Amino acid sequence: MGEVESNTLRIRELFQKASSNVDLRGILGVTPFRGVYDSLMDVQKQWVKGIAGSMFVKFLESGNIISFAFVYPEGVIDNIGLMRDGMFDKEAWNIYAGWYTYLNNSLDKASSMIAEDIKGEALSATTTGIASKLTHVSQYFPRVVSHRVHAERAGIGWRGKNSLIVNPRYSCMIRLSGVITDTPIVQTPSMKEGCGDCTSCEDACTFLKHRDRLDDYREQCRIYLDKLGLDDEVCGKCIKACVYSPRLANPPEINVEQPLNMVYYTSP
Repeated sequence: MGEVESNTLRIRELFQKASSNVDLRGILGVTPFRGVYDSLMDVQKQWVKGIAGSMFVKFLESGNIISFAFVYPEGVIDNIGLMRDGMFDKEAWNIYAGWYTYLNNSLDKASSMIAEDIKGEALSATTTGIASKLTHVSQYFPRVVSHRVHAERAGIGWRGKNSLIVNPRYSCMIRLSGVITDTPIVQTPSMKEGCGDCTSCEDACTFLKHRDRLDDYREQCRIYLDKLGLDDEVCGKCIKACVYSPRLANPPEINVEQPLNMVYYTSP
């Protein structure tokens, strides 16, 4: 076995351990750093440069991003948008909000563990708790790396009509993070878009359905999240509606013994 293959197996073992530590299912892929960087907004490029530091040029030349996701446990998504006595059941909805926070924290632990082992740079999970502190959604972009960009390029899923990553086994029921590294690793291919004519997510969300009429539907979403007042800044109605969700169909069995150039699914 060559160095690249050995590195890849090591990273998969680390990710399996991280997944088992928090009792979550996971997905992992790898994509070139340069392609991700070139696809980011200018303000996000500056953020990434700050994270990469003195390694930035080397990352551009030969670096990768290890892209990974944790999956919400079964039943969590069912709590989104439930009604009781004609009103939203916030207590139930907060079960989803709590898991959202847990997955973010778990992703941060995983990225830190992997980055430390391979001497890479961890990319923290999407910043939460700031919707109420902003006056416009555009102020959010300079504070984050778009995990959706590297996840899409690494084959974790395709970009759905709700702008989230849709995985063919777990739909949008995932949270994302990653690690930048110059360690040689087998890269995984992106996948074809699979939404087709489906509009389930758009039908579940007024902002998505009418985004062409709005000045900025993401800003409307930010305001809605702030006013919704859950324990974390979440909604999730478009996630619950996705027809790829295993809530709505029996997902295929997971085969952990996959070729190295395919995305890796952890064992349950």
